Amino acid sequence: MEKMKRNIVAIIVSIFIVVCMMNGALFCDGADVTYAATATPVSTHGKLAVSGTQLVDQYGQAFQIRGVSTHGLQWYSQYNNIDAYRTLRDDWGANCIRLAMYTSEGGYISNPQKMKDEIYKGVDYATNLGMYVIIDWHILSDGNPQTYKSQAKTFFAEMAQKYKDYNNVIYEICNEPNNCSWSDIKNYAEEVISVIRSYDNDGIIIVGTPTWSQLGSQGHTYEPADEPIRGYNNLMYAFHFYASEPAHNQWLTEKIGTAINKGLPVFVTEFGLSAANGDGNIELGKADEWHNRCDKYNVSYCVWSLSNDWRSSSIISSGCNKTSDWSTGELTTAGNYIRNWYRAKRDNDSANSADNNPEVANLAQDITVSYRTHVQTYGWQDFVTNGKMSGTSGRSKRLEGIEIKVAGNKNLGIRYKTHVQSYGWQDWVSNGAMSGTSGEAKRLEAICIELTGADRDRYDVYYRVHAQSYGWLDWAKNGQAAGTEGYAKRLEAINIVIVPKGANPGVSTTRPFVTPYGGNVNYSTHVQTYGWQNWVSDGAMSGTSGEAKRLEGIKIQLNKDIDGSITYKTHVQTYGWQNWVSDGAMSGTSGEAKRLEGICIKLEGKAKNSYDIYYRVHVQSYGWLDWAKNGEMAGTSGLAKRLEGIEIRLVPKGQNPPGSTAKPSITK
Repeated sequence: MEKMKRNIVAIIVSIFIVVCMMNGALFCDGADVTYAATATPVSTHGKLAVSGTQLVDQYGQAFQIRGVSTHGLQWYSQYNNIDAYRTLRDDWGANCIRLAMYTSEGGYISNPQKMKDEIYKGVDYATNLGMYVIIDWHILSDGNPQTYKSQAKTFFAEMAQKYKDYNNVIYEICNEPNNCSWSDIKNYAEEVISVIRSYDNDGIIIVGTPTWSQLGSQGHTYEPADEPIRGYNNLMYAFHFYASEPAHNQWLTEKIGTAINKGLPVFVTEFGLSAANGDGNIELGKADEWHNRCDKYNVSYCVWSLSNDWRSSSIISSGCNKTSDWSTGELTTAGNYIRNWYRAKRDNDSANSADNNPEVANLAQDITVSYRTHVQTYGWQDFVTNGKMSGTSGRSKRLEGIEIKVAGNKNLGIRYKTHVQSYGWQDWVSNGAMSGTSGEAKRLEAICIELTGADRDRYDVYYRVHAQSYGWLDWAKNGQAAGTEGYAKRLEAINIVIVPKGANPGVSTTRPFVTPYGGNVNYSTHVQTYGWQNWVSDGAMSGTSGEAKRLEGIKIQLNKDIDGSITYKTHVQTYGWQNWVSDGAMSGTSGEAKRLEGICIKLEGKAKNSYDIYYRVHVQSYGWLDWAKNGEMAGTSGLAKRLEGIEIRLVPKGQNPPGSTAKPSITK
């Protein structure tokens, strides 16, 4: 545009190597190899192409670039670094870097090698991070691209020869032609495109358009759409807007839609939230309007600019000298807006991906299950229905609460309960009530869902969760637990569907839940020098025998399917009897070198009416004592003898004990 952009004062595929993806080649030029924690934009979408007016990925699916443009590399080369780009990819959700290499104004024409070196670095950084990258021949004050056409042909010959096998490089051959005709631009473009195509047969090429890339010489004219360049594939045409520029809001609001309707593939290689000169007011409402226009047609865009320039179009605050890992307080109004917009778009992409939204067969007709989740930092999400993902994937954000309801049958309801960090399993809630917490920063770790009402036997409810470290687990059904227990892993997302009773939804149900509490009664002890031991269950020994190691603490947990709770207390060296605790809480001490000397265990709730709890201990000097029952003491009192091991069993109410009950304890 007519703005001045200089200120002279002035970032498996996952755990595997993510390097340059050059149609399958795994090598890069010049930059250090980096590693990505998750799948990258390029590893996911591959080489892009143009189909009709739409940018598409390697699978032919519509794809939208949401990128960030550098400021002039001759002035702000400090931001041309891999940590800056990683921040934009991982924190902001950007998938592309545009390398703005000015031609004039101290740019390429003045110092070709320096500018090429910056391009080489930028492309390598973006490639290592699995991001798309635009090489921008940034015409501005030189106006007519014919001015430096010979230099452009030489430059793009080198770039195309070097990057012809890369699947992430895009060529932008004239940023903002101005004060020249479409004929001048078109003639220039045809020569430069021919040079690029002599090396790179299918790389995307973006052509600037008249009047600072406004798709025509005037607001009502569309010369590039009326007289497009013929004979080449994968061409797109640049459009630039500045959201707070009055003239743009008056004359350019229909440009994108009209040009696309005329058959022209449009790419917004540059936009800003300011006025066209890069400064002035930031009008967020107008920014929303412009982004919605682009999103309506799935048009790609890159924001101006990655710098701490004092102008309002810059995304980094002028008082911030950091070149990566910016906090929100170190961003401008424009920077915070773009970060929020890109993050929301990225999360929406994730929520709509096939992996997160699998096809489920035989959904119940006329029945809708709706649900929404409260997500860390994002709050309550919108309701989704019938198998769509609620939550996030790849963002490491915990679910904190959930609401579920059904519609379509007045005789059908739904209830659900969640396992909450530090609180354990919560009570059942029903029909849209919240399960979990809000405002307590507590993660959901597991969930059970079942149908209610007179028609509950006509349907099955299936559900699966995305759990920290495990990813998507298999599907649970009709009240089974989905998620994890005992591993402190957050739930991150959930799918829920309802099918007719006995219908096959075509999904795996092998492993919906991961727990160390596989038995009826499960327990773990803290052992001298060894620390906490793995969980054991149903009469297995926890602790040691013959090693003279004291037990120092214990946790006991019932199986999730047993209705009721288990409570217990221990007698601790020098402290005596401790208070009762329950359901997985620790009794005893950790890190104080204090021996357990006795223990009492009992059941509560419905479990007390269904089972007897038996337990025996291995005691220093005495060995195994007999079995105690339902709250009796096992161990010693007044003898200063350590407990060294323990076995615990549930026995159906009234059945025979597992062994002798004559002498479960010894008292001085």
